[in-house]
Amino acid sequence: MKLHYHLGIMPALLAGLLVHTPAIAEDRDPGKVIPGQENAQKDIEIKDVSMQLVRPAGHVYAVYFTLTNKGENAHLVTNVSSSSCRTLVGHHSDQESTTGTLNLFTHLSLPANTTLVFPHGGYHLLCLDPDPALKPGQEATFTFSFLGGSSKNVTIPVGEEKAVE
Repeated sequence: MKLHYHLGIMPALLAGLLVHTPAIAEDRDPGKVIPGQENAQKDIEIKDVSMQLVRPAGHVYAVYFTLTNKGENAHLVTNVSSSSCRTLVGHHSDQESTTGTLNLFTHLSLPANTTLVFPHGGYHLLCLDPDPALKPGQEATFTFSFLGGSSKNVTIPVGEEKAVE
């Protein structure tokens, strides 16, 4: 009988916790809950940017860059977007694409005082279904968004066609 009593209370206690937990989470602003996140764009440098047409028939562009976090706090890239690309996905030249690969740039951690390179032949972005007006010699603007709500724009020159990697 005692066992039933304890088993009956546990689900009630767990249900009570679940009811209250979302209310607490909804009141939190991620930039204020995690110290140092509100100004990630000041710590992050985006350089060595390039964009090349890699599949002319499919109109696919590859986007390469280097991210440097010069700050004392780790930061999280939560999104990369561009009006020039209707769909942006993560890709690795030598690996099969998975959900994790495709969504890499929606949860990418940038440790403090670290440089991450997204080169030819490694992890990089693919611009799928690009704006039909996008041509080599033009520029495309990309927005890197960070946990805490800040973002940083970078203009990337569109290069000539490059062999598929």
